[in-house]
Amino acid sequence: MSEIIEKVRELSEINARIAELSERKKALEVYFLELGSVDVADTKYKSRTYADENSQASVTYTQSQKLEISAPNYLEKALGKEVFQDIFKEEIKREVKPKNKEIERMLIGIFTDNYFKHMPKEVIDELPCDDKAKAVLSKKLKGANFDTDRGNLIKIGGLSQQDASDYAYMYAEAVVWQTFRRVAEMSGTDTDSVMESINRGVSVDNSAKLSVT
Repeated sequence: MSEIIEKVRELSEINARIAELSERKKALEVYFLELGSVDVADTKYKSRTYADENSQASVTYTQSQKLEISAPNYLEKALGKEVFQDIFKEEIKREVKPKNKEIERMLIGIFTDNYFKHMPKEVIDELPCDDKAKAVLSKKLKGANFDTDRGNLIKIGGLSQQDASDYAYMYAEAVVWQTFRRVAEMSGTDTDSVMESINRGVSVDNSAKLSVT
């Protein structure tokens, strides 16, 4: 355990040091941005390099310009449609994303095989608590936030930490299945076909992050 604590402290100290260096880096960048803009002003040059002759260290300031066509209709009207099409090209990018978090969780759950082929009500019925608690939990459990659901199962249902974790996980997967079944019914397509379309039509990028204080 002492080794873990030492590494926690080390990482925290490194993180603090990185924050200090980041602030210093920003200050130096502002310095060279201001210096470079002055040095290339009223010249044909778009860049300027500052180097240390005694090492390989150098800083290069470069000015760049990015064009954005913000009002194409005015250009097309003035130039005429034929000339406009000759010197410009139009790109229409299609972006598709879930309209809400419920659909997003369903797509991720199906793609990653994290679903339970039961309805949420069936999970509620199996809870090891009385009917009164089940009635309350049926309104409290959402399947959206594991920690919140687990906390309600402990507080309202009187479940142990382990049982609450198991049922919260199970409930979330049941909600995924419920949403999936609803979407399949709306589409009028059998569940196997919808599931195959999801597995072929989406991808899930797994990532992790650390929060250091």
